[in-house]
Amino acid sequence: MSRVLGFLLPALLLLGCSAAPDPVPVPAPVQAPASSGAFTTTDVAWLQLAAALHTRALPLLELARDRAAHRPLAGLAARLGEEHESGRGRLRALLAQARVTGENPHARHDMPGMPTAADLTALSGLRDHAFDRRCVTLLRAYLKQLALVAKGEQGAGGARQARELASAMRRDHTADLAELDRIAGRT
Repeated sequence: MSRVLGFLLPALLLLGCSAAPDPVPVPAPVQAPASSGAFTTTDVAWLQLAAALHTRALPLLELARDRAAHRPLAGLAARLGEEHESGRGRLRALLAQARVTGENPHARHDMPGMPTAADLTALSGLRDHAFDRRCVTLLRAYLKQLALVAKGEQGAGGARQARELASAMRRDHTADLAELDRIAGRT
């Protein structure tokens, strides 16, 4: 069953992507049984997707930190920006450990949970509570997607280090969602 999930997770993750104009081939590690400690294609897909999600959310977090009318929302955005920059480093370190090089194929895709350039432009035109409401919606989608793909890695990943990072990130993103919901209830 876990072997089937190991093949399905990368396919499901990629279904959320829009087609990139020029796909960049990225060498995948050898598929190993989920019980081994080797990096699998599921691990690589999750690491790349999570890194792309973190990277694309940084401008949203910076905008929220600087412009949110509700100070707790600005504070959450500032904290998330710092934590997610650190998270990107951990994801990149595991990609290097898996010997995956080259451009991240998800970096140019618009996927569920990723704030798009159009989202950021529209958000930039909003003020006060309208800004906060739209920002909360975008942050919620982003954090839910991070937790969802981390859950998939926990269940289908092969490398212990990747599964452990996914577990920690899922826990953190779930807590961040709860904090966002508390803040949104007060805005």
